[in-house]
Amino acid sequence: MTLFRKELRDALSMLYSSSDAMQLLESLGDLMESKIMPNARRIDAERIFPRENLDMLFKHGLCRIPFPSRYGGLELPYPVYIASLEMLGMACASTGLSLAIHCTVCSGIEMFGSEEQKEHYLKPLIHGKMLGAFALTEPDAGSDAKAIQTRARLDEHNNSYIINGRKRFITNGGYADLYLVFAVTEKGYSAFLVDKDCNGLRIGKYMDKMGVRGSTLTELHLNDCIVPKANLLGEEGKGYDYAMEMLHTGRIGIAALSTGIAQIAFEKSLAYSKRRYAFGKPIAEFQMIRQKLADMHTAISAARHLTLSAAWAKDNGLDYALIAAEAKLFASETAKMVSDEAIQIHGAYGYVDEYDVNRHWRDARMMSIGEGTSEIMRLIISHRLLRSDVL
Repeated sequence: MTLFRKELRDALSMLYSSSDAMQLLESLGDLMESKIMPNARRIDAERIFPRENLDMLFKHGLCRIPFPSRYGGLELPYPVYIASLEMLGMACASTGLSLAIHCTVCSGIEMFGSEEQKEHYLKPLIHGKMLGAFALTEPDAGSDAKAIQTRARLDEHNNSYIINGRKRFITNGGYADLYLVFAVTEKGYSAFLVDKDCNGLRIGKYMDKMGVRGSTLTELHLNDCIVPKANLLGEEGKGYDYAMEMLHTGRIGIAALSTGIAQIAFEKSLAYSKRRYAFGKPIAEFQMIRQKLADMHTAISAARHLTLSAAWAKDNGLDYALIAAEAKLFASETAKMVSDEAIQIHGAYGYVDEYDVNRHWRDARMMSIGEGTSEIMRLIISHRLLRSDVL
């Protein structure tokens, strides 16, 4: 058995068909089914950072899928990578979130980094020799990303930047080897590659969470943090544009994880409805249960196709910001709806988590907040529509 389900295979084959890619996804699905999924409940309950899971996935090439071969990547289409994230959402959302954020950092370096930065950082990152973290959010700057207060001052004498500020809600914090930090310089919003052992960098408190509890969330303190000038990502003053582009990319990943969470919650509900008897027959024979299952499956199918379409648009060099926001919004809201209905179908057993169901609701709840809330997604979508000729 494999997590590379027929529905996902069929949806992907409408966009891209390659026996090598399909075999890779089949192999990854087998790995996730046999090695990662069985430990997902314990990782969440005991708040275990999924380092072993990440190492296995790195070894099997998951992070290498969309990146150029000259940096050690497999140079496969982006939808193939997104399909692997959907499976990972089914297997273990904690592992999926940590890996997705890591790959967003990799994408940022590929898109905006110098050749030296790609050699020094991108190669080891996509092979799993380093782990990345995205450090944008601050105590008073979440949805309003332009409000960040972290400052970076150029020290020409020492050919370095001195960064001061505090970041919050940093996924992979405390375990990452590299932090992509956004700060304001004399020329404006800028991005920096900050090594974990950089002088002046300190991990703050670890933050407890309702869901995806194996993936850490921390504060990050930068007190006169000295970063070599060579670690400025791209050009000074263009960091906001870089951040937005990386967020557009990351939203497709969150949409894929959300679809995977919804899929596994649905599958558990379908199986339970067939074996749970009430009034002398399986509850699957009751019309209200059947309606729930139909609505759940339809929404999942729509989320999957929308997510893969966003990945295809990115892969083909199109303006994908709108469809990425739509995919993230719809898939994350679908994950909430489906996992909530899964609890309802399981009844009291779902609420007490006898069948490991409410974990999916707790994981899904985060997906509608991270990488931009559902409210922000709606603002982005409406803004894009109103400034275009669509309406």
